[in-house]
Amino acid sequence: MVSMAGTYLRIGALGFGGPQAHLALLQNEIVERRGWVAADRFDEGLGLCEALPGPASSQMAIYLGCCSHGTAGGLLSGLCFLTPGLLLVLLLSALWRQGQGVMLLQLPLALLQPVVAAIVWRFAWTQLQRRDAPWQRATTLLVAAATLLNHAGVLPAPAGLLLLLAGLARAIRPDHGLSGLIPLPLLTMGCKPLLASLTGPGIGLAIPGLFAELFLLFFKAGLLIFGGGLVLIPLLRDAVVAQGWVDAAGFLDGVAIGQLTPGPVVLTSAFVGYQAGWQEGGPVLAISSALWATVAIFLPSFLLVLIAAPWLERWRRLIPVQAFLAGVLAGVPGLLLAAALPITLGSLQGSAAWDCLLRGAVLVAALAAGRRLQPAQLLLVALLTGLLPSLVMAWPELG
Repeated sequence: MVSMAGTYLRIGALGFGGPQAHLALLQNEIVERRGWVAADRFDEGLGLCEALPGPASSQMAIYLGCCSHGTAGGLLSGLCFLTPGLLLVLLLSALWRQGQGVMLLQLPLALLQPVVAAIVWRFAWTQLQRRDAPWQRATTLLVAAATLLNHAGVLPAPAGLLLLLAGLARAIRPDHGLSGLIPLPLLTMGCKPLLASLTGPGIGLAIPGLFAELFLLFFKAGLLIFGGGLVLIPLLRDAVVAQGWVDAAGFLDGVAIGQLTPGPVVLTSAFVGYQAGWQEGGPVLAISSALWATVAIFLPSFLLVLIAAPWLERWRRLIPVQAFLAGVLAGVPGLLLAAALPITLGSLQGSAAWDCLLRGAVLVAALAAGRRLQPAQLLLVALLTGLLPSLVMAWPELG
């Protein structure tokens, strides 16, 4: 177990480059080098984890540990895989909190925001290209429209519920092409009274305490992250800003930190938890809240893999389940496209005309470079680009 813990800690520390890089590291180390899990078991686990909500790479780490060392091994492998990235996110969250008033960091942080917007656009486009059937494109359009109506206050439909309704509509009529989408707007409108009660201003009063609010928000998000970690942006952004834990620009900074660090981008949850706890009670509560938010968002992954995996492996072969998952995944690009618009507009807002132009240029450059560079590389380039002139201007004062 000690050797296994060290192996997963090392994989977690080297886990830069997104989920595909994480999966490649796991396959190379656990299957090829160590021989702890057979190649066919790895492939079966990958198919299962891709069908489950949550970050697939983290779930694969849990699954592989469970295959080789039982339930305790799955728990240990998942924790070790996440720990290096979590510690680095905590460190950067504290530095971000301290650096908000430091002039030296204002330009680098400003340049990160349009880069995050570009990453979301490119991820949404990639997801859309994978789903080119007419019914899939129509689902994307309907979910995007409903999300924008939600932003406008016309239709109180949370992003996560829209994904579930898209899946349910497809499960009801799995073999009817475009006509199979008829239940989607009907389900959405039929749920409007329930949605109003769930999203009204009084919902927070029914759940007292910061820890309860964090757990409810992040646990629900952990159950609804289908298609990739960046789906957490539309799932969390509005709720986090509405709670006052961090503003829209700060949330994008948190996503950037999640991209820059090893491990899944879902570790952005630790950043949000840290800022929420800091506002309520300072650094000790900040660390506790960060850990609690992380537990909440990853708890569904641990439960699904460690407890429900044997049943889920059989259920995912059922036609209604496959149809539900197909509908959910078809709605993911719509959520991302609808979220990318306000994120982009917010990232382009500057204090002066030159600031807005600079942010726009960074956005265009990031969109163009996104074909060749990984998200973490884009963010690192933007960070260094903003830091260099800041250091030059501050050099006389530092000297």
